[in-house]
Amino acid sequence: MPAAEQSRDPSGTAGRATARRAAPAPAPAAAARPPAPADWGSLTESVVVPRLIATAVARAPREAEGLVRAAGLPAVLQAPETARVPSAGTYRLWGTVLARSGCARAGLLAAAGYRPGRLDLLDYLLSTAPTLGEGLAREAAHVHLVSTNSTLTVEESGDEVTVTYSVLRGDDELRAVVAEFALGVITAQLRYATGTALSPLRVSFTHRAPRRTDVYEDAFGAARLEFGAPADSITLHRRDLERPLPAADPALAAIIGRAAAAAAPAPPYTELPVPGLREAIIEQLPDGRPSLAEAARRLTVSTRTLQRRLAEAGTTWRAELDAVRREQSAALRRERAGAQTRAARLGFAESRSLRRAMSRWDARDRRPAGADYISEVPGTGAGERSEAS
Repeated sequence: MPAAEQSRDPSGTAGRATARRAAPAPAPAAAARPPAPADWGSLTESVVVPRLIATAVARAPREAEGLVRAAGLPAVLQAPETARVPSAGTYRLWGTVLARSGCARAGLLAAAGYRPGRLDLLDYLLSTAPTLGEGLAREAAHVHLVSTNSTLTVEESGDEVTVTYSVLRGDDELRAVVAEFALGVITAQLRYATGTALSPLRVSFTHRAPRRTDVYEDAFGAARLEFGAPADSITLHRRDLERPLPAADPALAAIIGRAAAAAAPAPPYTELPVPGLREAIIEQLPDGRPSLAEAARRLTVSTRTLQRRLAEAGTTWRAELDAVRREQSAALRRERAGAQTRAARLGFAESRSLRRAMSRWDARDRRPAGADYISEVPGTGAGERSEAS
């Protein structure tokens, strides 16, 4: 995989960075599929995040496809922007990238692939604002649109403004690559939004300094680099907040703001018993005949192995298919998709089959607490285009 490419800031220029050096840090430990940290709970990312990572670091579409499959996220390159993935899966993707590339600065490489619009609504909340300060405030308030695992705070102190990035759950071995990616993307957003080669006054990282710091120049320009800092952040001059944004558009900003406010909070994500199974099911739904055999093929395991893993988890293929359909149906209803459209996108032959499934889901929700639960293994029924094999 290539070394980090020069980022294309709007002016094509960048100043020289200076660094306060600490002891050299070893390259992040690489594992093809590192275990996810505990207690991830419902933390998710929009598919735009792993999609940006995979496509930016890969030299070709086939390589990007291999990265997401190895991380157990096979659907992210084709899924709609409204789809979510577990934050644990994004961390698995970073581990896969490091293992295959051997590039400790993979976060900077991925950030260099950012272009306006790749973060969907979040980009337009920033760019349509009247000033950079207002745009940053809007982005910080809506960062959950791209990651419920991330927080962004903007604090003013004297003549300086500090934008701090942090995660609720993370992996210490991958902290450096994640922080460099996040701060690199934020800086690129500011450059594109202002139409200038804006450089922060200071960029601070909690990890130790690498042996070389010149590779940070493209991403952060003339910013002073600090390593071993208390938090991961970029610091701007207060007057930067007053910069007018060329794409400011009050009418469009109002529309974007309403869309962001209407976006429902990401639903709690429950990891399926086999990593990547949810994505393997979602990929098949529009084809009309989701099957266990095809899911196994996409996960590069045998059908018997997949059946055994499901049985060990106390579930079945049909139960997991039903759960994913229910989850996706809720998302499509929020998008105001019609019944026939929802049925087709969920792999049902007709809307009547979807109605039957929805009645079953509603009945399950109304079941009294403490009532005996009979594990439902939904039948394929007339019109439900799925296979048990």
